Amino acid sequence: MFFVDLLFALMIGLLLSVLFALLFDARGPWDIFWVFLLIVVLGSWVGGLWLVPIGPVLFEVAWIPFLLAGLFFALILAAATPPTPLSTRTEVTTPAGSGTALAFSVFFWILLLGLAAAIILAYV
Repeated sequence: MFFVDLLFALMIGLLLSVLFALLFDARGPWDIFWVFLLIVVLGSWVGGLWLVPIGPVLFEVAWIPFLLAGLFFALILAAATPPTPLSTRTEVTTPAGSGTALAFSVFFWILLLGLAAAIILAYV
């Protein structure tokens, strides 16, 4: 079950991340695609494990909870993406020691550890 769950989470996370990056130019508050992908995959995996299995079953896994959770995380991260005007698409750098960069890095690690703990607890 572990590998099938992981495969569903990876496929749905990759699909949603590419869709959001291409259609909405959303890569989350960190503005990095792989971070957006990682959070959507982990969020999809957690949702698939903890939500009530509903909908059609494929390879003994109900895939609708994976999709709904991944979509939820993708929408939350897309909403947190700061808007950039089309005419002034320049790269904005934040100093490494600023409070904003520190807050995002702390939030990122807390979120990552929380999602990993939820996945581990689901299999224990």
